[in-house]
Amino acid sequence: MTAAGIVAEYNPLHTGHFYHISQTRKQADGLIVVMSGNAVQRGGPAFFSKWDRARAAVKCGADLVLELPAVWASAPAERFAAGAVEILAGCGCVKMISCGSESGNAGLLIQAAEAVRKAENSPLVSQLLKTGITYAAAREEAVRQIYGDSAADLLHSPNNILAIEYLKTNARLAAPMEFFTVQRQGAAHDSDQAEETASASMLRGLYAEKESDMADRYIPEPALEIFTDALQHGRANTDPARLERAILYRLQTASAEELQILPDISEGLENRFLTAAKKARSLDQLLEMVKTKRYTLSRLRRIVWNLMLGNTRALTMSSPPYIRVLDFNQTSGRELLRQMKKNASLPIFHSMAQLERLFPEYAAVEKRATWLFNLCCPEISDVTEYPKFIPASLK
Repeated sequence: MTAAGIVAEYNPLHTGHFYHISQTRKQADGLIVVMSGNAVQRGGPAFFSKWDRARAAVKCGADLVLELPAVWASAPAERFAAGAVEILAGCGCVKMISCGSESGNAGLLIQAAEAVRKAENSPLVSQLLKTGITYAAAREEAVRQIYGDSAADLLHSPNNILAIEYLKTNARLAAPMEFFTVQRQGAAHDSDQAEETASASMLRGLYAEKESDMADRYIPEPALEIFTDALQHGRANTDPARLERAILYRLQTASAEELQILPDISEGLENRFLTAAKKARSLDQLLEMVKTKRYTLSRLRRIVWNLMLGNTRALTMSSPPYIRVLDFNQTSGRELLRQMKKNASLPIFHSMAQLERLFPEYAAVEKRATWLFNLCCPEISDVTEYPKFIPASLK
């Protein structure tokens, strides 16, 4: 069976994702999705639980859903992409990476990925960083100066950036996978205006404001019942503000040494956090006090969330050491798992108990992601690393 791989958050899975899945299924016999768990890349909890999102993905055409561990799911694009691609490669049966992009042109994205890789290794990025701009801005300017506008302009769009990061990791593999891209349809990433599709951020906002009727029209029918049930039973609609004082307490009581080992802390940034924590009366105020031209709010939010997760730089600099199954169907999904058990280069797990025995540090971060997710839900439920419904794999 020829399998394609998709990296996703599906937070929530909407009609644009459904289109991407359907287009990818035309290219391969099987479809494996590596999906963020209960922690997501923006720095915070997922809006819907990983179990609901994995079940929705299977209902909408995925054969097998694997977890992108919180260690990588809560990271910037480069490490997020690297962790996911390495898991796909570790399956031993994925021949193609499929991703959505604003460009929709695989050839241009491949050329841009090579340009970015070379620019990152040039002294120009270091020189530009000395001007006080962010790393992303320095990298884009280096690509522009060395390789021209066409490659640099692709770095303006978030899905293009992720596609380029997937390609960079893929190029380092001993056996690189093929690359396939589907042009993003409808609303732009994070847009607050719906077209034939709506952005995931807009849908989260509509659900948070109890505008379900408007949001539901952009959710594929197979996923709608799952998400509706989650909302009705309080296991969705997370709000990090429910943890705000706990987060402030954690920052106020943290030591410089605790902050120094976090991912993306450098150049004395821990001292800015410690100073702001003594004065801030809200998390937003604290982040504004820490923010500079070099340190964006998204980077700072991820640092705070990694503190809550107990994540460390040492963990994020490693490669994923295991594959964890979240859901699968009884046909192609089960067949893919049989292939993986023969060919995978990473051990395969379903159980958190097994992970705790063999990979305790990673399991601890994952469990904290689930605890924090539950605390951010409207109703605090029993903390679990297991689904509370009958998985699609058992129906």
